[in-house]
Amino acid sequence: MADPRPKLLKLVALKRQKAEQSLAIVQTRLRELAKELDGLQSELSKADQAGDIQALMLASRNGHAVRVLREMDFKRSEIAEARRHLHQAREDLKMILNSEDQLNQMGAKS
Repeated sequence: MADPRPKLLKLVALKRQKAEQSLAIVQTRLRELAKELDGLQSELSKADQAGDIQALMLASRNGHAVRVLREMDFKRSEIAEARRHLHQAREDLKMILNSEDQLNQMGAKS
């Protein structure tokens, strides 16, 4: 009977590659969300630093500040969700790397 380890190693390597790609995608998304949140915070602080009371009153009356705050809360929740995905992607990659190490150790013992 043929040794199944080469096929298993190849399968685990493919799973590792997929897990690494998933991790990179989640990390990229997390960076994008953080930049978007920074942009919203900057937008809000610019309005705050302007000191023009009429501009602030107009912004408040038209709901601009409320909209920006709502968007910031939404971005924070997206960031929290992305962090959960990042944690899961890391755990998946750890499991796959552990499986790969175990298969390599089995091959060395034979």
